Amino acid sequence: MTYRFIDVQELEPLFHGRVRAVRKALEIKSFGVNEFDLAAGSTSYPEHDELKTGQDELFVVLEGSGTMTIDGESFELLPGRYVYVMPESKRHISPGSSGLRYVAFGAPAGAEHGGRI
Repeated sequence: MTYRFIDVQELEPLFHGRVRAVRKALEIKSFGVNEFDLAAGSTSYPEHDELKTGQDELFVVLEGSGTMTIDGESFELLPGRYVYVMPESKRHISPGSSGLRYVAFGAPAGAEHGGRI
């Protein structure tokens, strides 16, 4: 089969309902992808870097709002905003008053994209 799909509602939420394991459900091997749903006031997203995994990460905000802090610099997260973070940067996410739903993609840093666009 050359494709697979799943509706996020079909995925059982993990970590107290905050994470849906999209990569695992679709059996993706080349990159990581999970959907996060953080309730307003949640403090469950720890500050961290990706030095151990060596992963670049891309965050895509779907709904709600919040604040992301990268290496001490904070900015607003809004629907439609894409944020790329390299492995060595410390990152932290705080959801806004309406909560925050986003997708995070990860892939090995330094890999070259050979696509058309």
